[in-house]
Amino acid sequence: MATTHMNAMLRHVQCHHRLFLPPLYVAARSLSSAAAPSSKKTKKDNQHIVIALGGNALLKRGEPLTVSNQRKNISDGIAALSPILQQHKITLVHGNGPQVGLLALQGAAYQQQQQSSSSESEGIELDVLDAETEGMIGYLLEQEINHTLGDTAKQRGVVTVLSQIVVDPDDDAFDNPTKFIGPVYTKDAAMKLGKPVKPDGAEYYRRVVPSPMPVRLIDEQLTAVKLLTNANVIVICAGGGGIPVILRKDGRVTGIEAVIDKDRAACMMGKTLNANGLMILTDVPGVAVHHGTREERWIKSASPQRLALLAKDHFPEGSMGPKVASAIDFVQNYGGWSMIGSLKDSCRMMDNEAGTEVTNEFGPDHLEFY
Repeated sequence: MATTHMNAMLRHVQCHHRLFLPPLYVAARSLSSAAAPSSKKTKKDNQHIVIALGGNALLKRGEPLTVSNQRKNISDGIAALSPILQQHKITLVHGNGPQVGLLALQGAAYQQQQQSSSSESEGIELDVLDAETEGMIGYLLEQEINHTLGDTAKQRGVVTVLSQIVVDPDDDAFDNPTKFIGPVYTKDAAMKLGKPVKPDGAEYYRRVVPSPMPVRLIDEQLTAVKLLTNANVIVICAGGGGIPVILRKDGRVTGIEAVIDKDRAACMMGKTLNANGLMILTDVPGVAVHHGTREERWIKSASPQRLALLAKDHFPEGSMGPKVASAIDFVQNYGGWSMIGSLKDSCRMMDNEAGTEVTNEFGPDHLEFY
């Protein structure tokens, strides 16, 4: 694995086929009251980047869960990512919270209909729904990537790999559901669901399900993903965090009712595949302290240690928490670079003009605001 210094030198991309001079950092106050240091960024091509696309980046909050809406959002997202996709080795991971929630609702409605007409009724388990969303979203992403990249896609190849990811059946997450799925509800409507729900923002509630930590991609699929990645194929994998499975004593793999967080899965895949960088893309500009209040401040860059100190009070487990934790993990325990920000700003993030960068470059006390 390359050293942290080498990863720092490999950080940024030539996004629009012309060189950008590194932007000057705007002077900002640190929580430690020390001025953040200036940075010098070097842009290099041909990195391996794991990109995690949030489910809400593919479907805007409150937007109807229609295929046409998802196609439009995916089209806009791939257009924003196009320069990065063309110039780098890419592993693409996507969320599935809204989509898997819709399938769960449809499955529940079908089960209720069957119960009214027959004594036999069986619900569709979440691991199967995870697999369905991997195929559906992967199909939509493939189509848009093929159309946008044209000959480049034909030469390199674009493929979706259904990804079975091993989890620990004794993970504490099974006793404390935190992962949002499905559409947003008012509080009154949410209380009538008969399922665990939690607040998602100031106005809405959503259903929550267990979100265990990913352990590893099963060996058979990891072999395939490595072969494809080494051949410079654009690989869409671990969609929705992957399909959660457990290993039985007889050696067989079986699915389990859960949804793995896609950011944690993306971090795991990045470390496993020896990627240079991890980009976590969502529908907000980056990471903020006091989010949604008058004291809100957006973080430009921070050390893993400073973000970890802020995590408990500022980054909820059901939303920004896993993104921050995954970025910290990738930088602190692996030595790569990581950024969190808006999908539409992805190219500007690579030029350090947008988003939140997690970096070891300036020491453990580093924290800089916009």
